[in-house]
Amino acid sequence: MEEEDVISQLPDDILVAILSLLSFVEAASTCVLSKRWKSLWTHLTVLNFDFPKMLKEPIKIADMPVARAKFVGWVNRALRLHQGPVVNEFKLHFFFTRKTFCCHLDKWFNFAIRKSVQRLEVNLSPTCPVPNRSKAKHYFFPNKFFDLIKSPHGLSCIKSLTQLSLRFVDVSGELVEHLLSNCPLLLRLSVSDSTSLVNLNVSGPSLCLKFLEIKSCVCLQSIDIYAPYLTSFVCLGRMTQVLVRLRHAPSLVCLTLEHHGGVLTAFPAISSYFSQLESLTLDICVTRSAPPPLPELTNLKNLTFQGMSGSGCSLLGWASLIERCPCLHTFTSQMSRFKMKKNEVRRPAERLHKCLKVVEFFFNIDFELALYFVENALALEKIIVECNSGRVPPWFRAESCLGLSMHAKMLKKELPPEVELVII
Repeated sequence: MEEEDVISQLPDDILVAILSLLSFVEAASTCVLSKRWKSLWTHLTVLNFDFPKMLKEPIKIADMPVARAKFVGWVNRALRLHQGPVVNEFKLHFFFTRKTFCCHLDKWFNFAIRKSVQRLEVNLSPTCPVPNRSKAKHYFFPNKFFDLIKSPHGLSCIKSLTQLSLRFVDVSGELVEHLLSNCPLLLRLSVSDSTSLVNLNVSGPSLCLKFLEIKSCVCLQSIDIYAPYLTSFVCLGRMTQVLVRLRHAPSLVCLTLEHHGGVLTAFPAISSYFSQLESLTLDICVTRSAPPPLPELTNLKNLTFQGMSGSGCSLLGWASLIERCPCLHTFTSQMSRFKMKKNEVRRPAERLHKCLKVVEFFFNIDFELALYFVENALALEKIIVECNSGRVPPWFRAESCLGLSMHAKMLKKELPPEVELVII
């Protein structure tokens, strides 16, 4: 008995919404199902062009130019056939290598803007590590694109922008400030690996920005922030000389900063906001030197350390900072190169940790710090060791994960019955 095709009887807008949940390749392939489905994919409101994911199998370096050319042709054809009036989300991940691709990128940006895109994410980073990022080839926003978004038609289109993420895309502070001033709905802004960003002024009479991320912009000199609704600020990339002026951010609760070369970037300007933080992430290089003096983090609930550590060093040296967080609930370590040690654990002079319940270790286990928490955290419920999580980077090899699992089992012998060890 032939079954009735109920799905094909649904309205077009519902079918397009369903197709938007698939990858672009999967959505486009539905055109062969029937006449009813032939052109539905051309009305997609979510376009995700991911070159690395398109390479299902490893491709030889010699064959990479051909693969890139096919990808460019594929994107151009998809955009030419697109019939929808708007695009809610436009994502592009493509390794920019030559200036010959600039004209195509210009067209793709113009397409997204003219379709009143809401969420725009462009990642032109290489699929392999770049030894010297400052010398890597970048795509520069052309003057005609700047003219487009400054025109009356362009202004009406960018007003719908809610999220903007640019990686390995060179943008000037003037362009970013223009977008901030003319995108009243913009909530998230992320700029990383831009060599043209020198000075950035994040302010505006109608600014609703809640999330700001600035990473690895090697020429950046200053950031001036006046953002009443900003809740999360990320400033990373070994930018030790950047002057951060946080003039007004009463809603700030999540902060990510770095500590390298003995200077804690931007802390003097942000220290007055420490008492209101709920989540703090520090990118650090752990040596035997003491941590910088910090005010008490009275509302902090989540503290994360990430970065590198010297041979035989432990985060136990940063216990004075941890002890200044009386409401800390979760501690996470994403450090590497810890040497397994079991030294005598010191007790804090004034108080124990009364709220800390969860401790997480990625990549390595800091035995000294783990035993410190077991000894001094009265409410500790579990220690989580992530060995095979998706958050573990590709360079963390399988044998390293196996060694981490073995170290976790050794740690288990040191734990009291009331503390659960979770190995993921």
